[in-house]
Amino acid sequence: MPSRTIDLLKEELPVEQESLVLSGDVKTGLVIVDVVNGFCTVGAGNLAPTAPNKQISGMVDETLRLATEFCKNKWPVFAFKDSHHPDIPEPPYPPHCIAGTDESKLVPALQWLENEPNVTLRCKDCIDGFLGSIEKDGSNVFVEWVKTNQIKVILVVGVCTDICVLDFVCSALSARNRGFLPPLEDVIVYSHACATFDFPALVARTIKGALTHPQVRINLRIGIDVIKDRLTVTLESLKIRYGRQILEKTNCL
Repeated sequence: MPSRTIDLLKEELPVEQESLVLSGDVKTGLVIVDVVNGFCTVGAGNLAPTAPNKQISGMVDETLRLATEFCKNKWPVFAFKDSHHPDIPEPPYPPHCIAGTDESKLVPALQWLENEPNVTLRCKDCIDGFLGSIEKDGSNVFVEWVKTNQIKVILVVGVCTDICVLDFVCSALSARNRGFLPPLEDVIVYSHACATFDFPALVARTIKGALTHPQVRINLRIGIDVIKDRLTVTLESLKIRYGRQILEKTNCL
């Protein structure tokens, strides 16, 4: 059934997907968006899966694979962690990823990133990580990361595809187009390493002001719309060259 849904979406929104070989030839940075317990670990919070979820677990596994290879190569990694003050709501979403709780921590499979010298961590209290990187003095941690590491390509993965990933990608593209992110040239979204949460109507009706959020339909549709409407590349095939070894992952939206 999921493969048929994908085929129908491709017919309605035809998008040419691309392949990519990552190597040291082009300075590439990995941006991990909100792969935290509050969105990914079963039972961890209002927006976490209530049962094992294939889409989310697949995203975590692929993010781990990429993060591991980036760290082996000492390539730059930037990881956002959703982290909210308990008294500052983020409507229309229920309370989630409260600062200082396990919800706002990276999933167990990625917690080792906190000790890696090539990894920059950023707690954010808003949907858009680009805005969440702005400091009180007006500087931007993400912008400085791109400039300091002379990054030409960012590879974006994480959760939620249609919310935090989408908003960050749109802001990064706008900043690039305005010349605020030199030397950045390309913003790439890897669909196999993106996911969103499932918030069925039955659950949404029990929380005041909450909106239903069907996982499969929204993730696929928004994943395609990011490319179609924002001219971002979504990868069908990703290879990582590490010395003489090439690790390959092929996936379609």
